[in-house]
Amino acid sequence: MTMASIAFPQHAKILLLSTRRTYNYAYILAADSTKSTILFLHGFPSSCFDWRHQISFFASHGYGVLAPDLLGYGGTSKPASGEEYKAKKMAAEIAEILDHENLKQVHAVSHDTGSLLLSRLVNYFPDRLLSCTFLAVPYSKPGEHFDLDAVNAMAKQLLGKERFGYLKFFISDNAGEVLDQHSDSFFTLFYPADPSLWNDHVGPTGSMESWLLADHQEEMAPFITDQERLIHQKIMRGHHGPALNWYQALVHNLNEQDELESGLSIKIPCPVLMVFPAQMAAQLSAAGAQSNEIADDLTLKGVSTAGHWLQLEARDEVNSALKEFFQGHDYGVQF
Repeated sequence: MTMASIAFPQHAKILLLSTRRTYNYAYILAADSTKSTILFLHGFPSSCFDWRHQISFFASHGYGVLAPDLLGYGGTSKPASGEEYKAKKMAAEIAEILDHENLKQVHAVSHDTGSLLLSRLVNYFPDRLLSCTFLAVPYSKPGEHFDLDAVNAMAKQLLGKERFGYLKFFISDNAGEVLDQHSDSFFTLFYPADPSLWNDHVGPTGSMESWLLADHQEEMAPFITDQERLIHQKIMRGHHGPALNWYQALVHNLNEQDELESGLSIKIPCPVLMVFPAQMAAQLSAAGAQSNEIADDLTLKGVSTAGHWLQLEARDEVNSALKEFFQGHDYGVQF
């Protein structure tokens, strides 16, 4: 049974694309003909299920909703090679799903690694998006070289600790197997009651492996019920390996050549909303994140949570911010 079938059985669909890869997704047709459809792109370690609070909220307000299990997740195809997870191909597959559902344009919302895909979706297919919203992880410019060692060294110099050491583990040969074997330990680390656990047990190189191999567990986040945890584990346990290929593509710069050869514009032509924990939003604003380098219409929004899972922990604030943003950027649609 696929993830969308488990989470949203009455709205689950499966589509075989021209690339011969299958995508599983939840799709709800807009009940109000004056309202647009919202495309939700999840991150790691997740599925369309992580959008459950947004799907129910926006469907109840008449919006259409399209939430796929992205490549490597849920009921969608799970290629074994990192080369198969290039953003240009995945963006084209999302566009093909939109074509299949006769959706000319959508509002797109992303979280975590889904934000990497949305960044390229708007670069390669700018005419398909009414707006872009990035939760927790911002827009990434095309053609930029990612140097993990340099990023970790800079974080250590500025913050006293590495922040992306976990990526070295994620791209290691046995990472998927370790996550599968210690999935409960991993869940409490990635969805913790205390987000500051990440400072010592996710960011520094080697720290996540030590946590998992000790099978250490801490208190689970209060915004996730036991039933939701069981559903999440049902889809991810045994399947962490394919999803980690997104990090192979990132760390090994598998998209760089495509992006440079395509001559993609850095600037996003549609309105952009970026949502972060309040403290981070304030820092970004002070650093001049609202310049017009990224987009002429850019809104930065802070929500009252310190954690990474904004759509879960700050669900009401996120839903309200999204609804207000969509209402202001639907180009003449009456609400």
